[in-house]
Amino acid sequence: MLYVAVGVQDENNLSSENAALFRQRFSLLIRDFRRLHPNVLVQLSLYPEGQLRRHLQIRDRAGLGPDLVFTGGDSANSLLEAGLVDPMPETPELRQNSSPELLNRVRNRRGQVAGQPLILFPQLACYDKRQLQAPPTSLSGLLETSAAGVSVGLAMETRQLVWTAGAFGAIPGLTAAALGRQPTPLERAQIRSWFTWLQAASDQQRVTFMPSQTDLRHSLGRGSLAWVSCSSGELDLLRRKLGPHLGVSPLPNGTAHASSPVNRLRVLALGRNSSAAQRAMSLDLIRFSVGPLVQRGFTLDTLSFLPANPHVSIPVQSSSVLAAMVQARQQARGAEQLLADVHQDDMRLREVETEVMTPVLFGLLEPDLATERLIAILRRPK
Repeated sequence: MLYVAVGVQDENNLSSENAALFRQRFSLLIRDFRRLHPNVLVQLSLYPEGQLRRHLQIRDRAGLGPDLVFTGGDSANSLLEAGLVDPMPETPELRQNSSPELLNRVRNRRGQVAGQPLILFPQLACYDKRQLQAPPTSLSGLLETSAAGVSVGLAMETRQLVWTAGAFGAIPGLTAAALGRQPTPLERAQIRSWFTWLQAASDQQRVTFMPSQTDLRHSLGRGSLAWVSCSSGELDLLRRKLGPHLGVSPLPNGTAHASSPVNRLRVLALGRNSSAAQRAMSLDLIRFSVGPLVQRGFTLDTLSFLPANPHVSIPVQSSSVLAAMVQARQQARGAEQLLADVHQDDMRLREVETEVMTPVLFGLLEPDLATERLIAILRRPK
């Protein structure tokens, strides 16, 4: 028996709809694995990702921790720091089945890897084809679409808005500050341009900033918004609501720079309470999961994520959704260092949200001051 704890991204409590979706997806993987190991039983326990650490601490104290943890990359980093998962053994086989950029996102300062990258949920644009025939391809076009009467939704969370920073070339300046360096005058100007656009967007009558990505998904599903930023992990839920009316595209770019989607990484991490036989079987499941054939089949079965294995070819000609996800992966390459240094539970990120982003969006903080305040916060030690 293998016990697998699954952290599901859900802002509040774990919805039955989300739980059913994750069980359905994971069962596809286990079904194929049991063809090779028919005697293996796998038990899943699902938790909201924000509560995963607390639940694992309780089980760990009783010696009942999981054999595997399937969760986000940032969550795995936090669990490794807390001593709730073991570092991954970096075998050549596992290392070659993941890109260095993805491994760096789950590598701590001691060089330990918190989990094996499995799949990637790209950040995309989702829209209702009944209200919007063609999605905007630029940020200026997005505001023009809004000015023409189309309702647009963006998330207020900093990590959900970072994609717009890339469109102004602001990622190098943000990365420099996060690494403790002073951005150059040009990089400061690019950050100011980003904040100026955010304020212009918040002034638009038809642009709505919502507290979370879940709020955006619900609003698109019920027709109160026509265009939102979204995660590919939400596509199945949106397909159930919108059916053939759901449109999917890459996020809009800037005039001279590509946008910088925050593509959500999910990994398999090793629990600490496994027997020798359970640990060996857990590693077998991980090796099976990242194999090119399994990763390709899993991707084509769901059309909701990309494989972490860089050697898997994606038939983008067969699906506009796959093409959009592949483009999102390419757009995001410039932001990998920033994502590796600033995790979702980084205290600096929370301070940026309360001291910079929220005042900017409400028109209470001018772009010049916002730029200096943001740089000062990011340059502080973690």
